Amino acid sequence: MGTARAHGYRAMQFNFVVSTNRRAISLWRKMGFEVVGTLPGAFRHPTHGYVDAFVMYQAL
Repeated sequence: MGTARAHGYRAMQFNFVVSTNRRAISLWRKMGFEVVGTLPGAFRHPTHGYVDAFVMYQAL
């Protein structure tokens, strides 16, 4: 993230975190990201059917 700041970026975004993937959500949050958007029913989970996906963001 230091490199991104050095090049003038003010934020980072991760576009697609499946809402049922609690470990990934926890990891992104530990790295300072937060959910800023929800894509309703964007992912077809093999056992849960269509589930939401999150857009995650971190200000630099």
